[in-house]
Amino acid sequence: MPDYHGKVAVVTGAASGIGLAIAERAGHEGMTVVLADVDREGLTKARAMLDDQGMRVHAMEVDVSDRASVTGLAERVGREVGETWLLVNNAGVFTAAPLLETTIPEWEFIIGVNLWGVVYGLQAFLPGMVTRGSGHVVNTASLDGLLTIQNTGAYVASKHAVVAVTETLFRELALAGSGVGVSVLCPGAVATNILQSARHWPARRGPRPELPGTGYPELDEVMQPSDVASQVFRAIGDRQFWIVTHPDQYAPALRARTEGVIVGTNPDDDSVDPNFRAATGRQPGSA
Repeated sequence: MPDYHGKVAVVTGAASGIGLAIAERAGHEGMTVVLADVDREGLTKARAMLDDQGMRVHAMEVDVSDRASVTGLAERVGREVGETWLLVNNAGVFTAAPLLETTIPEWEFIIGVNLWGVVYGLQAFLPGMVTRGSGHVVNTASLDGLLTIQNTGAYVASKHAVVAVTETLFRELALAGSGVGVSVLCPGAVATNILQSARHWPARRGPRPELPGTGYPELDEVMQPSDVASQVFRAIGDRQFWIVTHPDQYAPALRARTEGVIVGTNPDDDSVDPNFRAATGRQPGSA
């Protein structure tokens, strides 16, 4: 297992949910934690919570969809905290609409945070990690980076892209013999506020879309973020690439999709995110 004590962990989307749980676990491991988020109020509360536990913690506001903001974050971390050992590109947002009704601002919002946030984070932090030859990167995708759901085309596209970018990075660093580890986190249903993430809709994108209403999974009786954090740190210790939070629940759908690709069958109900069916008792997009 790595010796985490005294090392620096930078976690985006750290004001709540999975990001906060990973940050808290990093603090328990003796790491100096940088909480990074666009949610100023949430950051203040998250920092206070970790402070109360005696952890070494910094809170820094960042808009991961803005390259200059992420570059500034990296510069500030290097100047005020130290060299980053663990980078968790976790910030993510969600909106829902049929593909033809998804507006360009919605696409820009989702791709900006979910994909460009990862890319900007890698560009800002990874070169130093590679030069030092140590550390670990965790990029948060989703089980919906491996499966699809109707009415979430932009979200699913962004998460598929994160999986592809992360797997490519893993192969490139492995080929180079780098000491930097890489993992992709693919959570299923976790108790977070992701369905309300459009509350952080930036004014520059115009009117905010409606938050998802009924017909989407309730996320209050499912896996807890702390359990995800435990899986993440287990994977870091094992230098494991895939972190799938619900492997048994999602295995049939993943297998059905893969087999469908191989034999050329059309997508069907067996290869859709099963949590949606379990939560609603009907297929996405149905009346």
